[in-house]
Amino acid sequence: MVPDRDAQVIGTVLENRYRVLEPLGRGGMGDVYLGEDTRLRRRCALKILHAKLAEDRTSVERFLREAQMIASLDHPHIVDIYSFGEEPSGLVFFAMELLQGEDLDARLRRRAAHPFTPHDACVWAIQIARAVACVHDSGLIHRDLKVSNVFLARRRDGEEICKLLDFGIARAEDSSELTETGVTLGTPSYMSPEQIRNANLDRRSDIYSFGVVLFKLLTGRVPFTGEPIQVAMQHCETTPPAPSSVAPAAGISPALDALVLKAMAKKPGDRFQSMQEIGQALAELLQREAPALAPVAAARPPYDAQTSVSQPVPTAPASSGAERVALASAPALALDAATPGQGAQTSPPTVAASPQPRRSRTLPALAGAGLLAAAAVAFALTRGDAPPSQPQIVAPPPAPPTATPAASPEPPAQTKTAPPPPVEPQPELEPPPQPEAATSNEALPPLEPEVTPAPAVEKKKIIKAAPPADPLKQVERKAQKCRKAHGALDGPKIVVDYAVGLDGKVTRSVPSVHDALGKCLAEAVLSTPFEPKLALGRKISL
Repeated sequence: MVPDRDAQVIGTVLENRYRVLEPLGRGGMGDVYLGEDTRLRRRCALKILHAKLAEDRTSVERFLREAQMIASLDHPHIVDIYSFGEEPSGLVFFAMELLQGEDLDARLRRRAAHPFTPHDACVWAIQIARAVACVHDSGLIHRDLKVSNVFLARRRDGEEICKLLDFGIARAEDSSELTETGVTLGTPSYMSPEQIRNANLDRRSDIYSFGVVLFKLLTGRVPFTGEPIQVAMQHCETTPPAPSSVAPAAGISPALDALVLKAMAKKPGDRFQSMQEIGQALAELLQREAPALAPVAAARPPYDAQTSVSQPVPTAPASSGAERVALASAPALALDAATPGQGAQTSPPTVAASPQPRRSRTLPALAGAGLLAAAAVAFALTRGDAPPSQPQIVAPPPAPPTATPAASPEPPAQTKTAPPPPVEPQPELEPPPQPEAATSNEALPPLEPEVTPAPAVEKKKIIKAAPPADPLKQVERKAQKCRKAHGALDGPKIVVDYAVGLDGKVTRSVPSVHDALGKCLAEAVLSTPFEPKLALGRKISL
């Protein structure tokens, strides 16, 4: 079906603007294609909703809502949306920026060939935290944070930055609506306990998922593995292991262990309370443990326009030619800040002093003023206006080597041959041992699947097993027997919280009242077979 779909879509022009060129990838709700904006003559990515989902209005509205959510977020670490809509032919799509690179899941799989340190993972995590903070500040919850939803995009200058993708199940934080009873959205390996139980969510649910993402970046695996129902129950009841215990050779510090475990606390009140807080904690950790990477994680102006931003040249006239030269060269200092992923670079003053395009007409006047000022200074020196000691500095006699440095400031010849002792302490700031320990191929254990599929034999048994006609009626009949046995036919109802596994067996049954009657009702639910379908966070009043 997919090749037929590609043949139908490729060559189509959407919105009389975006031409579909070739497939790039497959997703849960739609396929991603390489596209071309025929008006701006640039490449883009086109996400097109699956044909079956396009027939369901609820799926269409959810797909378009995702595009609208992303388009409303303006952040350098969130993918840009150009346009979205529906075609008369039935195609539902949105156009977004074309990213070069790979997602973090693919980078983890290639870590043997391209190793990275735990502190490199922290740099990525800070960028993800800033993106999620933008989502939260907009009143949304992502609800599906995972390594495959974070793209490591490669910019034109070779630097890699994280881009947050896929907002398919995001929703407003202040929404009181819950998902349909028994239906839990998300990826079990990354879901918070409250998300698994289908309870009300706030931004702290994303903080838990963020902790799982950082755990996997550090160790190469998620904290809990197994079948989906097993993973879900472990998220609710089992304390996660420290990342350093899973990858003891990776060089994970106790402080980083504590940070990850705090983000993954079972109770939302015990976690970090905002993404800004956890981002700040990561930045402070880098400052202590890897100061060489601290400038990389520092806040930066958005997008690629940062390299063209400089302090404006003052338009008020300076009092002298020397002051004009100093003011014109001052912006060069502002551009010498380190770019994330690179060291500090010095730029010539002409690059720094170049104004924005709309002010380019003032360049001749400024250049002329600078030349006139330089000529005035040179003329004053040749005329003899300088102090009497300066003519002795200009002449380079080799006889009095001791009198020359004492009698004048710094001659040009001396500045060129100045000794480099002040530069020597700088390499001491870079801690070389940590990258070497973490870049070893044996530093992290081999990647493991996040969810273990059920054996094929069990799946066949599940297909052959006929589901009961109405399990809820069976539970009610058993509940009546419990109430008769305990003399509580007219007593208050007791709520039982339960979950159903893939084989239809109840894996969790907890009553709201822990007395003899409550235990009997919980046992009634536990002994009842249900439809063989994973369902978490179900409740029944008996």
